[in-house]
Amino acid sequence: MRMRGLEVLLGSLLALLAQTAASAGDFTVETVMVDLNLPADAAARLRHGEMVHSDPRESSDRELGVGLTFLVQQPVAEVMKAVRAVVDLKADPKLSASVLIQGSGTPADFASLTLEPDGAAEASRYLAAAPGDTLNLSPDEIRSFNALSSADSPKRAVEEQLKKMLFERYRAYRERGLDGMAPYERDGGPSEPSLELRHASEAARLLKAHAPALQQLLLSYPAGKPAGLEEHFYWLRYELDGRPNYTLRHRMALPLGEVYALADREFYVSHGYDTSQAFAGLIPVPEGTMVVYRSRVSTEQVAGFGSSVKKGIGRGVMAKQMTEIFERSRDSFQHNN
Repeated sequence: MRMRGLEVLLGSLLALLAQTAASAGDFTVETVMVDLNLPADAAARLRHGEMVHSDPRESSDRELGVGLTFLVQQPVAEVMKAVRAVVDLKADPKLSASVLIQGSGTPADFASLTLEPDGAAEASRYLAAAPGDTLNLSPDEIRSFNALSSADSPKRAVEEQLKKMLFERYRAYRERGLDGMAPYERDGGPSEPSLELRHASEAARLLKAHAPALQQLLLSYPAGKPAGLEEHFYWLRYELDGRPNYTLRHRMALPLGEVYALADREFYVSHGYDTSQAFAGLIPVPEGTMVVYRSRVSTEQVAGFGSSVKKGIGRGVMAKQMTEIFERSRDSFQHNN
């Protein structure tokens, strides 16, 4: 099981622990470690380059939550510069397209979208779309793709409809936030990805305690944007289980003194999982920057009978993938500076 919300990078989200007007001298590895309730040996492990794992309390039976804390031997300003420069610091080889959506967006922002890999097979899935988990679609979206079955060029027709659908979902989220997210139609009825993101935002304990304005924004967006907020939107295409996976991502960053709080929210995912939301705090310590990362992925694959066993397996997969991703990112970043 390959989950992507867990991949959201070295500075792409948020979970911090710092008073607003902090200076670099206010933080040490030990003070941050205590606030995170990490084990007593965590400080030594972090200084030796280890990535220390933790399991945030999950907010629903569909959620997998994994935490990771580690050190980067560069100042916060340099780490934040890298965050601004790329979509995924991990340089994921499965990422085949990433496009910045400008402002309120236009259909032209999605003009380069293609159904790859294996576009003919994926087009067939859209043409035969039905309630279930093969594709994350609303009832209206299912009908729109079904109506293309007699098109002269099915793949091209599906691509054009997919561009339109992603633009409409983007515009609805920009205008109404969580309230603008259409449901996914399942065999047993609609599934509401907005509820999973709401639960994940409400469960962000560190964020609520130390960056309440950003935590509230995740619930109230687009209302209540705090001063200093940076935000960007992207559409992405990943290969997931041999299929193209299209996601819409909202990235937010908020400076709090010399600390940065960041969030990455995937508010639409075409298949494989429902949503993801991840948080990170970039905290200045004498050794460089301490990165505190929390990822929450919502997937129906872990709900229901045997949930605790499936979650245990899922967390293990996420933790392993996260460690590999962030080790590559950290090594690359430190060697290039």
